[in-house]
Amino acid sequence: MYDFKISDGLVFDALKGTFNKTNVYIADDKIALVADETYKAKNVIDAKGKFVCPGLVDEHLHLDYNGSIIGANGDLICIPNGVTTACDGGSCGASNFPLFYSSNIIRYEAKTYAYLNVSTFGNKSLCLHEEDHDPSDFRFDLIQKCFKKFNPIIRGLKVRMCKATLGNNLGISPLIKAIEFSEKLKLEGYHCPVVVHYDNLPENVRVSDLFSVLRKGDVVAHIFQDKGETIFDDYGKVKPAVLDAQKRGVIMDDCHGRVHWTIPNLQKAFNQGFFPDVISSDAVRISEYIRPGFSLIYAINIAVACGMPIEKVLKAVTKNPADVLGINDAGVILKGKTADIVILDNRPYDGELFDNYGNGIKVNNILAPLLTIKDGRVAFRQIYF
Repeated sequence: MYDFKISDGLVFDALKGTFNKTNVYIADDKIALVADETYKAKNVIDAKGKFVCPGLVDEHLHLDYNGSIIGANGDLICIPNGVTTACDGGSCGASNFPLFYSSNIIRYEAKTYAYLNVSTFGNKSLCLHEEDHDPSDFRFDLIQKCFKKFNPIIRGLKVRMCKATLGNNLGISPLIKAIEFSEKLKLEGYHCPVVVHYDNLPENVRVSDLFSVLRKGDVVAHIFQDKGETIFDDYGKVKPAVLDAQKRGVIMDDCHGRVHWTIPNLQKAFNQGFFPDVISSDAVRISEYIRPGFSLIYAINIAVACGMPIEKVLKAVTKNPADVLGINDAGVILKGKTADIVILDNRPYDGELFDNYGNGIKVNNILAPLLTIKDGRVAFRQIYF
């Protein structure tokens, strides 16, 4: 007898990007069977008319709750929003990552990974220091030790390419140094894409400079940001350097946040058939309480409302981010995989969704999490479901 049967749901196949009405059976912490046939189970969850999806993978958010002014509480921001796998977006550098690991990462219910910031002290901390992105101050020896000690938790290097962090004197050199470090770490057998925070570039760095040096598997976060030079030309078309980068395998991450996107930018891109490969929340502490941009679920609903097909959206929060992180036990519902599942309700909702700049978009439906299963156990359930 199985522990759980999720019956008659619209099960999302993240490999094919399709829905199939079928049943999912769980035994212990594993998906035991996906089949139309009926078998006995100790617990039956009626998912008729609901979306049964792999547990969501939030590839970029900030979870250093105890050591950073921006860190969100992973237990509040993840499981209730259907997120069973998360990756901190480079909150910490080599000096403070060990404390982040012991005080946050191992304590969260969602499986938590992290990018390591190339700046030794990471993002602005409770000490209110700024990131040091001068490449001459980067410490490969300390970064290397962190990768060795915290493998496989660390899944790449984070570098910020914005005027607020770099000023106008360093140019693209921090990114070039991060790529150099990444190549060395890859030769040692580590999974190590470079994740770039793209926002209001320094005056001596162009979008074409940034996107042209990135490699297959590297990630550009905040691709729909609206400060400084954007991904659009003067006619509103996505620039060739951006399209070329996506074609060669550079990952385009919506990386939502509160201020790094606008509804018009999403609509403009989607109307041209340009979609993000990954949708992440970029949730921070304030995201727990203030909308817009307070969760991955909000980002999902915004993407659907702006015209991204729901199948592409769901793939961008399941299989695609799992691939970016180089993990093979998340993002899919398949026999033998860990039983991480979210049931979503596509419910009627006559209202508007907003960005942080006052732009709104009418919606008739929204996706809302009803139940989250983590490691074969019900970790969250709406009282009415």
